[in-house]
Order: sequence, then structure tokens, then C-alpha cells
Amino acid sequence: MACAPGAPAPPPAGSAPSDPAPAAAADTVRGTVAEVGSEPGTWMVLRTPGGAVVRLDGERPLLRAVVGLEVMVRGTPAAGGLAVRELRVRSSNGVAAVDGVLERRGGGYVLVTSERGTLPVPHLPAALRGMVGARVWLAGPLDRAPDSSGVISEPVR
Repeated sequence: MACAPGAPAPPPAGSAPSDPAPAAAADTVRGTVAEVGSEPGTWMVLRTPGGAVVRLDGERPLLRAVVGLEVMVRGTPAAGGLAVRELRVRSSNGVAAVDGVLERRGGGYVLVTSERGTLPVPHLPAALRGMVGARVWLAGPLDRAPDSSGVISEPVR
């Protein structure tokens, strides 16, 4: 990805961003995930509502799956950022979202979440129906078709 306007400049090869942002000292941070830099030297960051930019170290496929989404990240401070242990999708384009593992139960679909338990999903988008066992996110009330949705990680086969 090319640098977006307002994105921090790429650090020199092999170094961390020069301003790791004070939010990196916390073990839980909320913000929007972005991939910055130019290939092949991109890195993942979290842009907080207060304007801080926190470098994220973690599974690149997981972090790429949530680019552009607001997430809550839990981790441990690492050189220049935060080593991601866990993340949860919180919103998409300002619409509240929930994430969890998609399961089929009793002829319908449910989302098994780590925080809210098992939630029925009566209006699962067609694109997600073959994704039982995947970790997915759904934005909007679950009693109607979601405003948006996506796959965080593929089903384990």
C-alpha cells in the first residue's frame, strides 16, 4: 500500500517509528488499524481517536483482515509499539460491530463471542454462509441484515 496523506513517514530499514506514541504504554488500546509504508517495507499501526499512532506487532494476516476497522487491541508494550495478543472488532464506518466464530446451530447461524456469549444471527449475509468455523465480524444490529461484514480468519479445516 502506498502511504496515505497524513500517514507517518516510513522508518529507516530495521528501525521502529521515531515516535512510538504514549498510548503504547497501555496494554489495551482502541483505534483504527492501518497498513502504512511502501512495499516491501509496510507495517501495521493503530490510529487512536486522540491522534496517537501505535505500531502493532503481530500476525500480519490477522491485522490485514481488520484494516480500516475500529478495534480494541490488547497486548504488551514492545520496542516502538505494542505486541498484539488479542483484538476485537468494535465498529465499521462508525457502526457498532461484533466479532466471533460463526457456527451453525438448530438450522440457523450463531456468532460465538468471547465477551457476549452466543448471539443468534438470523440474517447472515450469503457471502458468509459457507464460512462456518471462521472468525467473522458483523456491523449493525443482528436482528436485521448487517450493514457490513467480513472474515477475520478462515475456518480451521
